[in-house]
Amino acid sequence: MTRLNELSFAELHTMNGSELEQYAERGEASRSDLSRGVVHQLHLSDNWLCDMEHRCEFGAGAPVNIRLSMKSHPPVVVCLTSSSDDVPYWQVSLPFDCGASVAWLCCSETFEPALIFDALRTLETLVATGLNTPEQLAAALRKTGGAV
Repeated sequence: MTRLNELSFAELHTMNGSELEQYAERGEASRSDLSRGVVHQLHLSDNWLCDMEHRCEFGAGAPVNIRLSMKSHPPVVVCLTSSSDDVPYWQVSLPFDCGASVAWLCCSETFEPALIFDALRTLETLVATGLNTPEQLAAALRKTGGAV
């Protein structure tokens, strides 16, 4: 794979945790390519900033570990992690209470950009109603059963 030849949705969708781990173990460049492929498939709106983990600085241990934050509300950070050998699910969560708790937005056995997009859109909608802290968003998600 070259920089011009990003991972396709089909490739990402069919990779299981072990395959993602093997791909990431090729080195930092391959791990970055994997994360960039995921971000490319998300088709993020201009409302979101993206920070991709490079050397396990986020501590999740997954091959893909991405932090998405809202430009208008930087304290609202969404964590996206891929499946791995240890955890067989792609997960999207919203940390709150200074990271002591998380609200689960979606969980899937395969990479599903549409689910992730819907979770982000739900957060954008809640922020538009005036909720602007992770704690307020988590409470609103709990009330509505907001996990996607």
